[in-house]
Parts: sequence; C-alpha cells; structure tokens
Amino acid sequence: MAGTEHTEPVGATDDELAFVEEFALSLERMGLVRMTGRVIAWLTICDPAEQTFNQIAETLQASKGSISNALRFLTTSKWVIRSSRPGDRKDYFRARNDAMSDLVAVQSNQYAPFVEVTSKGLEILSDATRERRARLQEMHDFFAWMDKELPLLMARWDEERPRSRA
Repeated sequence: MAGTEHTEPVGATDDELAFVEEFALSLERMGLVRMTGRVIAWLTICDPAEQTFNQIAETLQASKGSISNALRFLTTSKWVIRSSRPGDRKDYFRARNDAMSDLVAVQSNQYAPFVEVTSKGLEILSDATRERRARLQEMHDFFAWMDKELPLLMARWDEERPRSRA
C-alpha cells in the first residue's frame, strides 16, 4: 500500500549475506566477535533501516543468545540505537550512520597513555644500547604521531564528509 511504513522482514539476498559475512570477518580481524560484525553489517544495509530482534535473528539465522550479546555490545558502544514505538512491545534497532567515524574519534583519544608509558620505558632504557631501545622507540614514535595526527584527521573528516540524506 502506498504511504504504509514497511516493517516486515524483507530477508536478505545471497549477495547481501555475503557482504554481511565479509564485513564481519573484517571486524573480527580487528578484534570484534564475528556475530557483532554480522549484526552491525546487517543493520547498516537492511530495509527497513529499523529491525526487531526477531528480524535480525531470522535474517542472520543465529541464536537468540548470540544476537542478544551482539546487540548489547552494539547498543552499549552506541553503534546501534535501540528504540520503541507507542503501543508496540517490540524494540527496534538501527545502526548509527556515523558509528565507524565515531569509533575512530573515540580511539584517537586513546594514544596519549601509550605515549606516556613508552616515554617511561625509554627513560628506563636510557642507558641501554640503541638496538635494544629501537623497538620501543619505534612504538613510542608511532603512538606520538597517532596522538597528534588522528584528531586532526578526524576533524578534517568531520568538515569534509558528505552528510547523510537519510
């Protein structure tokens, strides 16, 4: 019907499920649980954009426990927004458009402690040979560079990024 909001599961094509799996594997290589990657990937491409718990579980053919754990992580980390509708007992989940850039922005604040601790390590090794200090010096220089450059890069992204029309 024209003008009616589409809320029924539309399922996923084989290509969409292949994308979901590939995306999940990429996030798994970065340290996330694969099911968390599957859920965020599906919520990024699904139609409608808001999905119920059961729609997600049905599409991904996954256990309720694994979907529950993934959604708990994703909502706590604010990658996914959980909402409800008046008169409807179901919760709806939607991926935030800026979830990934927000994650990197948060991570950009995590390099300063590494700069500090590697500085202490370099002080401890101040009398050590250059070869012995080299690995720690490289790590220190990298963290110092990331601490300086990543916030600038994220600010540039924020200025230049195309705004979602959703």
